[in-house]
Amino acid sequence: MKKLLVILLVLPLFFAPTTFAAPKKINLTPLKFITDVGNNNDFAGLVLSQSNIVIFGSTSELSGSAAFVRAIDKTGNQQWKLSLDAGAEEIATAATTDIAGNIWVAGSFSPTSPQTVETATITPSVNPDEVISEPVQSIREDMDYVGIWKVSSQGDLLSSFSLKMDYPALITSIAVDKAGLSLAGLTNTGKGSIGLLLNCSIAGVCETPIFIGTKDTTLDGVIRASDGSQIVIGSSTETILDKKVQGLRDGIIVTVNKTGKISKVVRSSAAKASRNWGSATSTFFFGGQVITGKKIESSVTKFSNGFAPAWTYRFASTGAVFNVVGLSKSHFSFFASTASIPNIAGWSPKRATGLVIAFDSKGAFMGAYSASALTQPRAIAYSKDLGLVVAGVSGDTVSIFNLNSR
Repeated sequence: MKKLLVILLVLPLFFAPTTFAAPKKINLTPLKFITDVGNNNDFAGLVLSQSNIVIFGSTSELSGSAAFVRAIDKTGNQQWKLSLDAGAEEIATAATTDIAGNIWVAGSFSPTSPQTVETATITPSVNPDEVISEPVQSIREDMDYVGIWKVSSQGDLLSSFSLKMDYPALITSIAVDKAGLSLAGLTNTGKGSIGLLLNCSIAGVCETPIFIGTKDTTLDGVIRASDGSQIVIGSSTETILDKKVQGLRDGIIVTVNKTGKISKVVRSSAAKASRNWGSATSTFFFGGQVITGKKIESSVTKFSNGFAPAWTYRFASTGAVFNVVGLSKSHFSFFASTASIPNIAGWSPKRATGLVIAFDSKGAFMGAYSASALTQPRAIAYSKDLGLVVAGVSGDTVSIFNLNSR
């Protein structure tokens, strides 16, 4: 009987989720302001290429929208700027870099100037629990071409190519390796939002688009795996590969094999909650928001290769969170914190405030960095040359900060 009792007491230890002992509080380090980089509406994101911070986006002009990419150094001085011409109007919405430091920018464009610009919108679902809805990106109906531009680290346009779509498209993420490119985003056929995955060769030959969902699915990130498959993340209220919605809206992780077929779907859900995954790293460190009633949190989770959660946190916030990988298997999360965090000494923001948390490989806190002027996160990046760089919004202006560690 005593042996049975011991076994029963020990068993829960083997099946308990990962938890952390009461940690020693870490001190907060302020991030260093670099420069302001323009209006929030013009800014789409940033990447790091060699010694430069590369900013991309679209400016609104009298003649329409014009896509651009430009580089600044770590002091904020502009090094070069390039217009990304493709049609009458262009928008640049996603970018990444390859191992040579080249910048790959993706977006959408219209070959001709429309007399009236319309946007395709998603009809909101019934909301009896007064859950705050996540913002929905509009898709311009005239933007039915996908554009891809390859730019050198010195600002020279090396190549560009495009793909005509049957419906308007909005690209949200791009990934590149020596075998090719993958783009994730969404399109609209008139029935609602459909997840979009495009695979192209480095030379610009694109395969038939892959659609995920039929009326209420978005894709916000893509990872290229070494076996030729792709992993896309986003959110959906639809049944995908027999996996039904569990909450009001679920975050989704979808594996598409090298033949273009969906082979696995993992849903992240919470009762009476709306969830999404909006940020992904190649190490399967995902970030997204959880909205339950009027409660908003940023969720960050490190997954195993089989997409089992290794460790996870939720923080009171404005929702959006951006993740990046650092050195020695460390990870960083950037979000606008709205409440105290026990692990961080003295952290008790009076309003939404930009905060970066660094985690070690096992999920323990190893650093906390603040940008008190920022109220909305927009981007995060890390490189050996420049260290940690973030972009966020103060008022209507996007500002760049970095961790002054060198």
